[in-house]
Amino acid sequence: SSSGGDGNDNDDNETMSASHNTLDCRQLLWGSPHMEKYLKVHGQSDTILGADVIYTEASIKPLFDTVACLLKPDGLFILSRVNKWNGVENEVVIEAAKARKLYCTRPSEGIFVFRWNEVEESGGDN
Repeated sequence: SSSGGDGNDNDDNETMSASHNTLDCRQLLWGSPHMEKYLKVHGQSDTILGADVIYTEASIKPLFDTVACLLKPDGLFILSRVNKWNGVENEVVIEAAKARKLYCTRPSEGIFVFRWNEVEESGGDN
């Protein structure tokens, strides 16, 4: 007999239970005191994702202060920045990260990967 669906329900459940990785998506308010409260409740993160979150130059400091507070030592902050809202240039964003000892690689157009340790790149722009 069938339980419905595509017949792979049991296989999917076994695959899910065999996985030790988890993914949590939470709202993250930037700056103090929000980042300290978040840190106390959730701890530091392996990965922080942001997509089109920089609308003004004034938003860059609280964004990177928050990332610096919440990113694990081996973590990644992945920023998708396709639109340059209000003329905020990429160089300003990258310099704000560098000021907090976060280094940037750009694997493709509009994608910025920030990490604590500088990574040697073979080609591409920084």
